[in-house]
Amino acid sequence: MSRDSGYGPSRRTLLGALGLSALVAPSLLTACAPQRDSSDDSPSPAASGSDAEIASLNIALPSSISSLDVGREAGILNYMVAVLAQESLLSVSPSGELKPGLAASWHQSDARTYVYRLRQGVTFTDGTPLTPADVVASIEWIMDASHGSQLAYAYAGVESVKATGEAEVTVRLKTADAAFAWTPTPGTLLISSKAFLAKHSKKSDLGTARSLLLGTGPYKITEFAADDHVTLERNDAWWGGKARVMRLKLSFVPDSGTRLVAMESGDIDGALNLASDEARSWESTANVTYTSDRSVVSLAFDTSRAPWSDPHVRKAVAHAADRAGMVSGILRGKGKAATALPSPDMWANLLTDHQVSAGYEAIPGYNYDLDAAAAELAKSSTPKGFTAELHYPSSGPQLGKAALALAASLKKIGITLNVKEVTLETWISELGSGKHPLQFLWYYPTTGDPSELTGPYLDGASIKSGTNVAHYDKETVNRKLAAAKSSTAAATRGRDLMSALQSSGADLPYLPLWWAQTASAFSRKLVLTETGPYAFIGPWATRIRSAA
Repeated sequence: MSRDSGYGPSRRTLLGALGLSALVAPSLLTACAPQRDSSDDSPSPAASGSDAEIASLNIALPSSISSLDVGREAGILNYMVAVLAQESLLSVSPSGELKPGLAASWHQSDARTYVYRLRQGVTFTDGTPLTPADVVASIEWIMDASHGSQLAYAYAGVESVKATGEAEVTVRLKTADAAFAWTPTPGTLLISSKAFLAKHSKKSDLGTARSLLLGTGPYKITEFAADDHVTLERNDAWWGGKARVMRLKLSFVPDSGTRLVAMESGDIDGALNLASDEARSWESTANVTYTSDRSVVSLAFDTSRAPWSDPHVRKAVAHAADRAGMVSGILRGKGKAATALPSPDMWANLLTDHQVSAGYEAIPGYNYDLDAAAAELAKSSTPKGFTAELHYPSSGPQLGKAALALAASLKKIGITLNVKEVTLETWISELGSGKHPLQFLWYYPTTGDPSELTGPYLDGASIKSGTNVAHYDKETVNRKLAAAKSSTAAATRGRDLMSALQSSGADLPYLPLWWAQTASAFSRKLVLTETGPYAFIGPWATRIRSAA
């Protein structure tokens, strides 16, 4: 069935009560408020550090990026760079609170209308002032199909966006959507100036070495070598104050051994997005922090194509996946075996802890059992097995290890799985392209609402927008998701979303493998003053201090 999708995952994925001032109606405030992670890896309290300026830092990233524009390439590493230069109307704190950003306050005049009051005195790094016209242009840029923004689906439910005052922007939706409260955050909106966007519209070079990015953030990007590094300089006019780090170089270092040697020799001052098994070897050299980031690693089966259209084949693979073994062996226990796409910690105040636990227990499970896997394959349309291919990004060696472990298990029941490493850029371009019917889904949420994952990946309407890579379309699930989308009652939204999750779980369009933790490492001379699930989907470099 074909419908417009109003869902907008913010990849992208990666987020208490809401810290709002003049805000949304009480019912929506409850519906959108994320709850604190109560696990052992919850956000750490703010660490102390010196106020002394740091002349320069060199931080390693595990892969290169081909574009600075997250609308063109929406990987987590692209976001880690872009959020230092660009900002959104609203921000998300490291612990997951919805906070002011370029909008100092905001409210809803009705269920379909969001009004944002802009912060005064904000300028872009070229010296021009931020105006409502810039915000409107940035949203319209994303919505314009000719630009091919990967974030366009997030605004499919927008009827209009207008400057309604000297410092005011109003967004009107086609229908009520409680989850839209999270849309104007960095995951799906990074603001540039109207003039800058117009200048690069015809050239189609936004985010390249020629154009770079223009924003209002704490840093200005001064150089971009797609296969080597990004250089940033402090924006002394940033409304949030001067960052302590004056110059920042983000170096792309794909090889894990090279990264560690560089750290030991002092050539780099830290590294982000380390794989859990790799991070362990850094603990004797650097301060390593492990934080639950709500990210999920899952297999995505294209249910429209054989053999994955056969539920018995999908169940055979599910029983052949030793998820608990992957968490303990590959992740070194730094994660949890997953049973659904959204982490239980993402249900905020929609449901009580007991309701969430009971809801997840009702999702059909598939224990590691090769006899059960063989039995499911025997009942399938390919009882003698088949050959398939699975790609993983070079920046995710843990995915490669999981794929090889799965391939070894599948071989025992007659399925040959050929595993191939590709660049991060290639993997992102392949995701949802239809080229490969079996794919990894590696997603970092940037909001505290489970609909960020349920809507885009489970709603039949999202097949057209390309986020529903499983091509899953079930009327009962679609109805539940539609009901949750229009509801403003927290408990009702929660029940509908959980019902959709349980119903889709029985069909197994995705096989969630684990919910992970992020590992970051910094020199012992440095302190990251705040950590949390969403610490790197915001101006993370402004939180770096010299150790006291």
